[in-house]
Amino acid sequence: MGKELKYLTFTGASALALLAMSPALAQPADLEEIIVIGSRFEPRVVTESPTPIDSISAEELTRGGATDLQSMLKVAVPSFSTPRPTAAGALDFLTPPTMRGLSTGQLLVLVNGKRRHTAPGVNAGNQIGRGDVAYDFNAIPTAAISRVEVLRDGAAAQYGSDAIAGVMNVQLAKGTDGTASAMYGITGEGDGQHVELSAGKGIDLGDDGFARLTVQYKHHEETDRAAPDTRQQYFGRNAAGALVAPSGNYGSGVGLTPSNGTLDPREATIDRDMWNFGEPKYEQLALFLNAEKPLSDDVTAYGFGGYSRLKGNSFNFFRRAGQDETLRSLYPDGFMPIQEIEIINGSGAVGVRGDDLAGFGWDLSTLYGGSRINTGYSNTANVSQGTASKTSFDRGFNDFRQWTTNLDFTREIPVGGGEPLKFAFGFEYRKEIYELGVGEPDSYANGGVPILDGPNAGRPAPVGAQPGGGNTPEDATKQDRNSKAAYVELERDFFDERLTLSGALRYEDFSDFGDTTNYKLAGRFEITDELALRGSFGSGFRAPALAQSYFSSTNVSFVNGQPLRTRNISVNHPTAALVGATALKPEKSDNISTGVVFSSGDFDATVDYYRIEITDRIAMSSNFQSTALTNLLAARGYPGLGAISYLTNAVDTTTKGVDITLRYKHDLDEWGEVTGTFAANFNETKFDRIAGTPAALSAIGITTVLFDLSQQVRFTDSMPKDKFTANLNWQKDALHLNLTGTRYGEVAQVALTNRTPAQIAALTPGYKVKLVPVSATSANSDIIQYYRADIVVDIEAGYDLTDDFTLSAGVSNLFDQYPEKQIASTAASVAAGTNGADNNGTFPYAYIAPYGVNGRAFHVKATYRF
Repeated sequence: MGKELKYLTFTGASALALLAMSPALAQPADLEEIIVIGSRFEPRVVTESPTPIDSISAEELTRGGATDLQSMLKVAVPSFSTPRPTAAGALDFLTPPTMRGLSTGQLLVLVNGKRRHTAPGVNAGNQIGRGDVAYDFNAIPTAAISRVEVLRDGAAAQYGSDAIAGVMNVQLAKGTDGTASAMYGITGEGDGQHVELSAGKGIDLGDDGFARLTVQYKHHEETDRAAPDTRQQYFGRNAAGALVAPSGNYGSGVGLTPSNGTLDPREATIDRDMWNFGEPKYEQLALFLNAEKPLSDDVTAYGFGGYSRLKGNSFNFFRRAGQDETLRSLYPDGFMPIQEIEIINGSGAVGVRGDDLAGFGWDLSTLYGGSRINTGYSNTANVSQGTASKTSFDRGFNDFRQWTTNLDFTREIPVGGGEPLKFAFGFEYRKEIYELGVGEPDSYANGGVPILDGPNAGRPAPVGAQPGGGNTPEDATKQDRNSKAAYVELERDFFDERLTLSGALRYEDFSDFGDTTNYKLAGRFEITDELALRGSFGSGFRAPALAQSYFSSTNVSFVNGQPLRTRNISVNHPTAALVGATALKPEKSDNISTGVVFSSGDFDATVDYYRIEITDRIAMSSNFQSTALTNLLAARGYPGLGAISYLTNAVDTTTKGVDITLRYKHDLDEWGEVTGTFAANFNETKFDRIAGTPAALSAIGITTVLFDLSQQVRFTDSMPKDKFTANLNWQKDALHLNLTGTRYGEVAQVALTNRTPAQIAALTPGYKVKLVPVSATSANSDIIQYYRADIVVDIEAGYDLTDDFTLSAGVSNLFDQYPEKQIASTAASVAAGTNGADNNGTFPYAYIAPYGVNGRAFHVKATYRF
């Protein structure tokens, strides 16, 4: 099944979808989808909204073999993307999402229209979403969801901080019907076994209320697409018989490149499949409750909330037997440290709403939610403690809690001469608490024991548990803040409801950085019964997360294949001013969106253009490193650090894009019913400002810019600039078939930095790259690698054995597509003095692969309704 067949399948699915959507074939049917997001007034049909909104039902989301909500959404919503990190700690399980090419924290998530809490940790790795906080989508069981509404427009004036790129509202299922389902999946390579069980059932609360509980259990085994580590693993011996450190070059242990000294005989027998690159192993239990109970004809009480607990393993970089980071008395053949991650989420909301309080509709609610990440290390050691070192450690925790209370009022005011003026106003109080907890002393302590053996015996040993040590007392902090908001929203229809105009204004005051006022104006004009224009413009903001202001940690990152011990400091740390760090400011945005809507019978089409200008975007700085900086930090009590970074308002950007959606549902008479959907997103981000080197660092000779090329490319090119999805869903009686083709556009990252012309000549043949000169006076260049666009095809077939019982089976990534490989390490590149971008040959694929690296996967599902 070659490339031509994949493209033929995608093109054929697209053509069939477009054919199915031809208005000439239109038959009467009701495709109207009622949504509540985007307005504080009564629910409306998607196509009647002044702003672009997607509404994806639970049935649509769960078609296919995706095992988490984000993977489902990135196929259903082209402007939504998520990477597949690896060796990223808790981020292996949170997989930071992006909307419209922007960052993770610029998307706001609601549940039943109420603000959801974020995860507590900051992404400090070299991953998409670096420097940001993420939502834990996996904490919400997909079996508990009725639909997901996605507002693809800036909405901070309506919903507050974070709603720059858009808003996602998860609507929970209602009613007393029962469902139970089971799923089993496995990859074509025989790993990644996934078992999922869920059940949901409601009970009556009197004659007119309900309480619905959903429970979901998941067990997921890891996948591994790492390549063998062919490097020299053990010490060699020189001509005098003395031990020498192993060569770090590609292939030294198997004769591909020169070794350092005579090889240890164990090089011939060691199992070189010691790395892990792929999805992590985890087990999760989650439950969610949703309830409503009318108290009178005009007043209804409601509540919802849930709990989830995930335990998983994140695999870190392998430490070879000949490295100083290895305690050879414990691990004579090297070891792979494992991060043990526990993510706990809990939330609960209660509220009362009514239809008539002095003529106003009203809603009073309070919601408390929080997330905690406990981290530990196993299969590891603190080399500075010598043979007394433990092999497992408590690294510490991150904790974030949020308490939000809202009071909302709505009313229709007769103004004469037409439709009434819809008027809404409200108030919000939010309390946030962030805590970073210290790890056990052994996880970060300097035990004082030097390196025990090998050529570096007697030298100071690496300090702290591998790979990065635990949270120190200096890292530990507990901080809180509050915000108070008042908001108003107006809407009115004109000209027999052909013109709709709306406006929103929000004032918000944060206890830590001050106040902000934001606005939004939107409108929709119906030219004919089938054709309408819509548009919006307004301002937005995003408050720095508490974790962004106070997070600090020490980590080991692999940069250009080499370990680099980096300290991420809080901007409030006493040493922050020494390296140019300043207090974070809120991000501010100006959003413009304009579009056209066509709706005829069963056919709907929308095209929307957007432009988002953001000033003072928050990002992780470059890794600053120099001998002068290391000495400066050591003098302040932080010895042995190779680099330092911090969060900063580094850049201003402009993002432009277009969203396209087409959908048609067609009755084929005796041949059943087919629904065709085609959706696309195009986006581009450019920099309007990039901050230069902080003066405090320039003063000690550092010339690295605040936001270097690697960070810049991560902002602009690491997520697909275009994405297309073609879906066909066909149903005839008890049989249904779903076919989806998704084209992920080209992505890029800085693969290697500061390489000579000779090294570039050895590395880059056969790869699409761009060379960026290091400076005007240097012949060396940084290498940006571009990864091709790819098409991934998924198929699923199901059969209703009875009205209540359905069996289905399918294949994800039908044609076993893998991303283009990273620039490889080869004997030729080593001869030129460099390895490639593939971590010495062990990691063939990039972290930014937009559809992961698992290849083909199979699944079977059974669903019972009762």
